[in-house]
Amino acid sequence: MLKICFIAPGNEDYLSDSFLHGLRSLLGDQVVDWPKAERLYQSCPVSVTKRIRGGAFSLYGLLEDIDIDRHYMYPRIQAGEFDLVIFADICNDFGSFVQLSPQLPPKKVILLDGADEESMYPYAGKWWRHHAHWFLPRADRFLYFKRELTPRTLRYRSHMLLPLWICKRMALPKNLRTTAFSIPEEKIVRGLQVKRKLFGTHVVDAEVAGRLPGTNTSGFFETEGEYYADLQASRYAITTKRAGWDCLRHYEIAANGCVPCFKQLNRKPATCAPHGLNRSNCVVYENYEDMMRQVEAIDDQRYAELQAGALAWARANTTVKRARQLLAAIDPALLNGLP
Repeated sequence: MLKICFIAPGNEDYLSDSFLHGLRSLLGDQVVDWPKAERLYQSCPVSVTKRIRGGAFSLYGLLEDIDIDRHYMYPRIQAGEFDLVIFADICNDFGSFVQLSPQLPPKKVILLDGADEESMYPYAGKWWRHHAHWFLPRADRFLYFKRELTPRTLRYRSHMLLPLWICKRMALPKNLRTTAFSIPEEKIVRGLQVKRKLFGTHVVDAEVAGRLPGTNTSGFFETEGEYYADLQASRYAITTKRAGWDCLRHYEIAANGCVPCFKQLNRKPATCAPHGLNRSNCVVYENYEDMMRQVEAIDDQRYAELQAGALAWARANTTVKRARQLLAAIDPALLNGLP
């Protein structure tokens, strides 16, 4: 069976963590997370989960703490023990990549970039400002999966020499791929509840929250159960671009049988996550007046269509399906025999 070394970041990263959940669900102990991503395990102490942003909802504390050998990893990687080595947070944890990449065949390496920035490793100011970083190993030989992938990514890659209008017309380099967050399948509702209210309590758009009674902009839910129950009782929930376009909240809303209202989604570049959200499964709005105008015009039949579309989108974006997409990008044959 395929054996993977998953070089995990020391802090929570929704892209990395969702991929690890999906790969472990597919391959079990054949996926070695190193260092151990403690936050994903059922045995994770409360003192750790309390520090995770978003209340450690949806992705964390789910994996069974199975016996994994994490000793002597550098020599094991260098000796070729693993069929695939995944550097799960290349922008913030590139030290291992610098040390190991010269010894690894390109077809055995994947780079994940879940950063909110449109730039990619090592083409950004934080690398350009330090002379020692000018000669870092490039990522061009390896499959590179980026979440916030836009034409500006290509402009950064040209050291800002190419104008943006040219970058908008350029094809993506062969090694550069789109990707997105995902959600565990067990977090998707099996049956729909009766909707008791129009909007979810937590509203991340300050303009809308200021005009909707009974809502607020702070995530005050103490538990995931309370947060999910609120979404399941609501017809709609508000979401927006945050630091980046992709946000775990999009997936949580859809997974709980609630229709997302997504501010200015039409402005999102096509190559940038989330992928597949559109007017068939969410309300795309410009401002409060536009949103309310659309919501008031939606009858029960149209709402049922939007709700079904949102649930179908959540089911198409599970951690396991995202992991399968990752493996298929390397070689579709790797999926043979997998559940």
